[in-house]
Amino acid sequence: MNTSTKISLLAVGLALASLPFVSAADNNNSDQTNSAPAPVAGSRHPRLRAMLLRRQVVAHQVARRLGLSQDQTAQLKSLRAQTKSTIKGIRADSSLTAEQKKAKVRETLQGTRAQMNSTLTPDQQAQLKQMREQRKANKV
Repeated sequence: MNTSTKISLLAVGLALASLPFVSAADNNNSDQTNSAPAPVAGSRHPRLRAMLLRRQVVAHQVARRLGLSQDQTAQLKSLRAQTKSTIKGIRADSSLTAEQKKAKVRETLQGTRAQMNSTLTPDQQAQLKQMREQRKANKV
C-alpha cells in the first residue's frame, strides 16, 4: 500500500472518528442537500489543504447520510470547538511531559466522542457503527 493511500485512509478515518459535521454555511443552505462544504482556509501546504478539504467532504457526506438535525449539528459543532480549545490548552501546558500531554489529549478525545455519540439518536448511532464497520472491511 503506497503512502498516498495510507494518508487518504488516515484522513477518512480521522474524519469519521471525530465526526466533524456541517459548517455554519450549510445551516443557512439547509434546503440544498447537495451543497458542497465551505473551502478550507489558511492552509499553505498543498497536501495538508487537500487532506483538510477531503475531511470536510467526508464529514459532509456522513452528516447527510445520518440525517442530522440542525440542533444536532449545532451541538456537535460546539463540542468540537470546546474540544479544540481544551486540546490547545493541554498542548500549551509546559508543566506536563510529552507522555502526559498525549494521555490527556487521548482522554479528552475519548470523552468528546462519547458526548458526540450521545447527541445522536440510537438509529443514527447504529448507522454510524455500520458505516465504520464497512470502512474497516474495505480497509483490509
